[in-house]
Amino acid sequence: MKPKSRTEKIPTATLKVTIDQFRPIGGVFPTSATIKLASPVPGISVVNGDIICKTCKPINLLYEIDSADYIFIGAAFDANTPDIDVGTDAFPLVTINRDAGSKTPANTLCVLNANLLEDRNKNYSYVLMVQATTTGEIGIIDPIIRNDVEP
Repeated sequence: MKPKSRTEKIPTATLKVTIDQFRPIGGVFPTSATIKLASPVPGISVVNGDIICKTCKPINLLYEIDSADYIFIGAAFDANTPDIDVGTDAFPLVTINRDAGSKTPANTLCVLNANLLEDRNKNYSYVLMVQATTTGEIGIIDPIIRNDVEP
């Protein structure tokens, strides 16, 4: 989903990710991580690691790892619906930035949450895939995005 005009900017919620315990894929549990909002953003909250979006407008969710020991390598989505819904319309743009010289901080993953009307009151299970820079092992962080209607 694109902004209505070139001057309209989509707000960004920066989410700080701290890897508490890295666990490579293949184990019983996902990687343990803490996710917190870097600063308050109207309509966005984090509860027990789950992202709650109480807004009717698009928003960028910018995940930032606070350690050079890990890098983002991807994201995957699945809605809590009887039909398969991997979020291609709900999250039309996912970008990874590894370069410190760009407009966004290095080692970030940005997800555009389009907040479409048909996605209201859906929960999206998703995983953020990370790689350990010292071993090359891959792990997953497993939170939820919940699109609620505005209060």
